[in-house]
Amino acid sequence: MLNQYFVCVYTANEDYAGPDPPVGAEERAELLRIRNEGYAKNLSVGTVRTYVLTPDGHTYVTVPTHKSDAMLAMLTQAVAQFKPQAGNPVVPPRPQSVPGAVPADAVALHLVSRQDERGDWGWIPAENWIVLSREDWLTLTPTGDVTPGQTWELGRDVIVRIFNYFYPQMENNYPTIDRIEQYGLTAKALTIKDGVVTARVDGFVKMKQSFYPGNTGRNDLQPQWAAVVGVLTFAPGKPPTLQLATTRALSGTRPFKVTVQSVSQVAR
Repeated sequence: MLNQYFVCVYTANEDYAGPDPPVGAEERAELLRIRNEGYAKNLSVGTVRTYVLTPDGHTYVTVPTHKSDAMLAMLTQAVAQFKPQAGNPVVPPRPQSVPGAVPADAVALHLVSRQDERGDWGWIPAENWIVLSREDWLTLTPTGDVTPGQTWELGRDVIVRIFNYFYPQMENNYPTIDRIEQYGLTAKALTIKDGVVTARVDGFVKMKQSFYPGNTGRNDLQPQWAAVVGVLTFAPGKPPTLQLATTRALSGTRPFKVTVQSVSQVAR
């Protein structure tokens, strides 16, 4: 229904706030107008909301985004009232999370995290991209020849950038590595075939994270802990592939899961 009858637009608060927001003044003013019209109509206004506009661009109705039944009812009501003609999407559907420009010799890692419990924040997985330059990914592999059973620690400066996002969906999207207390990731070569090394990876991370941005007091920080296993595959001097997954992870007392995988240029 969304793609047939509506022109869909989504916004992120981070794009509209701060001293130098990426969104221009005209667009910020337009979003403010839409919200103020909602206030004037005594609608539910705020973040995590879907706003349906009339054909002439005025606020018609709102609904909390995570309430799928109410969302469908609202859209059905709007179609019945305004009777739009069904058509193809104005913008063809495509992935909503992309890494941006990635150099040919870089490695793009796609990280997805999600709490186990559904409802509210559990409905929405969090996605992040970590782009590793050649200098970065070389620290994931040992120098010189590799033999089966050999172990090594993956580059800590790179691993901390990955572990930085090991927490479920929250409003705080400004993580800093200084809140990471302990971490490590070690590889062990399992097989070597035609010059390609396949290694098992094991590790863990322990850190703190506040749900809301700006809440940095000790009482606001929740412990985040995760045990990780994965596979690292590489040939000397060539970009590696990395896959990681949590075997157990807790955000406070809430279990969550994280996966990390290399994404090829073709797939992107």
